Amino acid sequence: MSRLRAGIVVSRPSALVRYGLATFAVLAIAALRHPLFNDFAPWFLFTPGVVVVALFLGAGAGLFATALSVACATYAISHSEQPAPLSSVQWTGSALFALTTAALVGLVAALRGALRDADASRAELARSAAAAAEREAFMASVLASSTDCIKVLDLDGRLTFMSEGGQRVMEVSDFNAIKGCPWPDFWSGRGHTEAKAAVEAARAGRSSSFVDRANTMKGNARWWHVAVSPIRGSGRQPARILSVSRDITSLRESEEERDRFVRLAENSADFIGMAHVDGRVFYLNDAARRLVGLEAAAPAGLTILDLFPPDQAASLAASILSAVDRDGHWQGEVNFRHFATNEPIPVLCSAFPITDREGRTIGYGTVSRDFRARKRAEEDMRLLNGELAHRLKNVLAVVQSVTHQTLRNATDIRTANEDLSARLVALGAATDVLTGASWRSADLRELAERTLAPHGELGQRILLDGPRVTLQPQVAVALALALHELATNAAKYGALSNETGTVILDWRIEGAGPEAHFHLGWRERGGPTVQEPSRRGFGTTLIERSLRSYFGGTAVTDYRPDGVVFALDARTGDAVTTSGKT
Repeated sequence: MSRLRAGIVVSRPSALVRYGLATFAVLAIAALRHPLFNDFAPWFLFTPGVVVVALFLGAGAGLFATALSVACATYAISHSEQPAPLSSVQWTGSALFALTTAALVGLVAALRGALRDADASRAELARSAAAAAEREAFMASVLASSTDCIKVLDLDGRLTFMSEGGQRVMEVSDFNAIKGCPWPDFWSGRGHTEAKAAVEAARAGRSSSFVDRANTMKGNARWWHVAVSPIRGSGRQPARILSVSRDITSLRESEEERDRFVRLAENSADFIGMAHVDGRVFYLNDAARRLVGLEAAAPAGLTILDLFPPDQAASLAASILSAVDRDGHWQGEVNFRHFATNEPIPVLCSAFPITDREGRTIGYGTVSRDFRARKRAEEDMRLLNGELAHRLKNVLAVVQSVTHQTLRNATDIRTANEDLSARLVALGAATDVLTGASWRSADLRELAERTLAPHGELGQRILLDGPRVTLQPQVAVALALALHELATNAAKYGALSNETGTVILDWRIEGAGPEAHFHLGWRERGGPTVQEPSRRGFGTTLIERSLRSYFGGTAVTDYRPDGVVFALDARTGDAVTTSGKT
């Protein structure tokens, strides 16, 4: 039956075949009718034959078969064994046969068309069903593969659907456990407010979006970009609500990292700059603009070459950028230039490439540190080392002289040892004061206190009086040794050898300008009667000759009966660097 139906509906032979088959069928029925059914009505068997022809071969072939059947039946009647003219009944029967058969042919043709249309509809329905199933499978695959959380809410904001991919990204193990829950309740704080507002907007037919933080069902915090829009029904009114949430945690973290880098670069005290591969500068932080005198803003068209002194720019830029391209970095000391004064600015420069995601170099960056303070410190250190070397040579010369004079005038080893030790201690006190001032100068009062403190109580037995005076280094060493010799003599033979004597050390500045004079005096009172020594020892020689030499003035020792008096007079400019009131 299926093959028969397929033949009826599907087969579409040519006209020659159709009419040939119709002719063959009618003649075959006529031939079969004569021996088997000759006594029956002449139209017997023609009707079902015509119906079959019309069903298989179409309406045209069926009408042709009807006409041919009428002709065959008429011929059979006219050549019967008892021929006679056709009666009116026979003519009427022939006409009725022709009409009814033609009507049957029309019905069969309509049935044949209906069967064809039904098959076509059924095939189209099958194709539509297959396409719908394919679309449904594709959409299900898309929803399962999507990393977005796609949700459908009812108009009250309750969850009715969540995609398979959305369940994974939201770490939902059983959607039925949260189905029907109010979606805004999955948010807190500002996110809860935003979610409620988005639901209200969707119910009113508007789309909206927001960004906020919410936890997955396992409690893991994520940043989400959420788009909420209405799903319209047949009446174009919102019937449901679509919510699509995208996990942007990585993007948010990269943005926060970028913001931290920008803040770090902006707040850095180092020069930070960036340029395109063609050398055009597109970023300078505040410290960079201050360093090169561009506090307002970097001028348009600024290039890498503009940062270097003109006579060094081309060679420096070429060597630095080629090293960066070759080695991936470069570090060294170079000079930038100040745009206002053109003065060179020494910097420690570190250069590196800026790349895109594929690793292609799209620019160059630098972090450079101002080296001016370090350069000044290095220069100061170099000068200081030279000065210290010079001072050390002077001190060693003084030590050599003191040692030589002490040993030459000593009467025995014990006395020489004691005198030399005491003089070296005084020399050490002077160098301590000079070291505290980096060997540039020495405060007279501090020097006197350190030198005289071991010989008597300051403020009681030893009195100091004078303005603030800063001595030159070489003068300070000579004066320390001289004060030590005066105090030693006073402790042995003078005012500090008993319980009541005192020593007054005073100094003053007289005059102003180049003609100003420095006076220093040592006076002993209350000690034993003093007698002038029969010969001058090393101490007296050291006091008078060294001070005259270093101070460039006069130094006189007077052995008065009531106490030794020593007086030093020199031009202020030869010995003193600064002075002030006490």
